[in-house]
Amino acid sequence: MTSRERVKRTLNRDITDYVDYVPNGLGGCETEGLHVLAYSNLREVLDLPPAPPKICTFMTNAVFELDVIIKMKGDIILLASPRMCKSFYRNGKNSKNIDLLWKEQILWDKKFQISINDKFTQKPDGSVVWETAGNSICPKGGYFFDWVGDVNSTSGFYDDIYGLDEFPSPDHYNPGHDLNDELLRNLEDSAKFLYDETDLSICLGETVTDLQIQPGGMVKYMILIKERPDIMREFLNKSVNSALSQLKQLDQAVGKYVDILSVAHDIGDNRDVLIGGDLWREIYKKPYSDFFQGWKKITGMKINFHTCGSVYSILDDLIDCGVDIINPVQISAKNMSAEKIKSDFGDRIIFWGGAYDAQMVSQNDSYDEVYKKVAGNINILKQNGGFIFSGVHNLPPDMPKEHVRAMLDAWDDNKMI
Repeated sequence: MTSRERVKRTLNRDITDYVDYVPNGLGGCETEGLHVLAYSNLREVLDLPPAPPKICTFMTNAVFELDVIIKMKGDIILLASPRMCKSFYRNGKNSKNIDLLWKEQILWDKKFQISINDKFTQKPDGSVVWETAGNSICPKGGYFFDWVGDVNSTSGFYDDIYGLDEFPSPDHYNPGHDLNDELLRNLEDSAKFLYDETDLSICLGETVTDLQIQPGGMVKYMILIKERPDIMREFLNKSVNSALSQLKQLDQAVGKYVDILSVAHDIGDNRDVLIGGDLWREIYKKPYSDFFQGWKKITGMKINFHTCGSVYSILDDLIDCGVDIINPVQISAKNMSAEKIKSDFGDRIIFWGGAYDAQMVSQNDSYDEVYKKVAGNINILKQNGGFIFSGVHNLPPDMPKEHVRAMLDAWDDNKMI
């Protein structure tokens, strides 16, 4: 059975008449990978020659190359992350010239590859500014870039334009209904290349308009959803209409090649849904239902919904709205233990992640200790199918090599459904 067939059977919960492997989805989407420094450890663990990792997104996680995916017995490949990185994983027509899309960059005293469109600048204080990622800043000694954003970003729309005594107007919010034709053709070409040249399941990164807008910035948005929910709903309805229009174009371009499409909204923290389950249902449940039910009428690409933290209190609602897959499955968050979420929701949603949670291990944990923890999580989450193996979010730069090895070994030894 090919990786593509294995993933499709998992997504369709078709496990009644066969025994097969739990799919390995490490690196298969923007939020189930490794920081580029940890990725170098992965190559070493797999006995692959060192190579400068390609930085995939503003989270500084790595593009998983084909040699890594094959050696670690991976099943899913990330086609592209257009909203987070301008370079594609592969380009069919120009696959011999793929290196022309990347250039060398020194970060953390190591050599990496970045998109030719990206620009980094080092400041006198030792910090690094990622100019093409919203002027994000990595402080000296840090490993991540703090997102600054701008007034045109979807996450901070109208930030700093309005005072606290004014509400932003949805009249000025008009997200595009059409995806760039060059983007669509490149995605189509890349998807066809990966579909024809590999047997991997293809996941397309975050591409369409999402619903995680914050009109007026974080503070104004929080006031808005409490005092004028009608205004917020207008913003969300415009986002839904934009996303569904773009999705039609996306399906025509890559729908016949791609199994999974990602969309994100960071709803939770370690304690619960940030705005509380009741307010989330009041503001978001209908727009998400409209979004995901419309999605299913347009395309067969499965909905991979990324949200961090504890979303237990609304997971039933997300399933009602139509979510197929949830990641990263943050088992360290409140009410999100592998046992609890699998028992309560495991027959209705696919869990992608949850095997290794960096918040639940110590840097000093031995290979055997990590192996036992990961194997235990896999044993729980794989029952009756509906599980794609991976870590919890993009695993950190200081993840020890022995932890990488233990995580992969635990899956390899325990991958039968």
